Amino acid sequence: MKYQVAQYSLRGGRPANEDRVGVAERDNAALMILADGLGGHSGGALAAEALVQTLLHAFQSVRQTVITNPSAFLALGIVQAHKAIVRLGRSHNPPLEPRTTCVACLVQNGYAYWAHVGDSRLYHFRNGRVIERTQDHSAIEQLRHDGVISEEEMAEHPQKGRLLKCVGGPHEPSISLGRETLLNRGDVLLLCSDGLWEALPPEELGRYLRRDSLEEDIEEMLHAAETRMGRGCDNVSAVGLRWEDQVSASPPLQGDAPAQVDQQTLREGAARGTVLKQRGKKKPRADKERHETLDSGIKELEEYLKRFEPK
Repeated sequence: MKYQVAQYSLRGGRPANEDRVGVAERDNAALMILADGLGGHSGGALAAEALVQTLLHAFQSVRQTVITNPSAFLALGIVQAHKAIVRLGRSHNPPLEPRTTCVACLVQNGYAYWAHVGDSRLYHFRNGRVIERTQDHSAIEQLRHDGVISEEEMAEHPQKGRLLKCVGGPHEPSISLGRETLLNRGDVLLLCSDGLWEALPPEELGRYLRRDSLEEDIEEMLHAAETRMGRGCDNVSAVGLRWEDQVSASPPLQGDAPAQVDQQTLREGAARGTVLKQRGKKKPRADKERHETLDSGIKELEEYLKRFEPK
């Protein structure tokens, strides 16, 4: 796979940066993650850090060469991160209420898959124009959907901080999944916190993404957002990938992804052993072996999450 990937984060005008970003790579895949800890709840930075580290560890723990159900993989990682965040909050005295948004994208063999909760966004740019973006889980997104406000009015609306969904808290996250997307040469996937999209409209974001160096593009973009918002600037973060390879000839893995996924669906998928699969000339594993492999991966992830818990 030929691509550029870059990440950057600024504190803005806030006393601390509660955004977290992460990238992990292997021969045929790259994982990008962004989380924006909720400032209105104690432990926002803790929640964001736990989410990013959980997904990174899950990706790095995969021994198989191909993740055959990428959407389920991302959703399972978010569910496991939610459990870790809740445990972390309860272990403190007095208890904390750490919560975070998240957006994660897996690029594998020329296809992109993404999942999100909250108002951290993924934009898919082609030729400098947005061809798709995630739909925020927020009150103002609902107003835009209903035709009450425009896209341009969202950044200034008084209810812009009112989220309908997050990771952490008393309820398991309701996760939105993107469809399996074939990438064209020059496509850019941009994950960002609300500190960026509130400052710069999509057309302006696209203009920053047309030069040769994606790293320089993203750094300049974030500084422009910080300058425009001044002292009131939120934390502003982004991670992006520019696809520089040919259009993939690999067949699609999963077709259109469901709009939502819950933990019961994930457990059913895990029981069938459908999330991971070994690619190669060897004969397919028996269902029991695939189930045991996935089960082992989940246990590894849960053991890793114990590192976040106070002693």
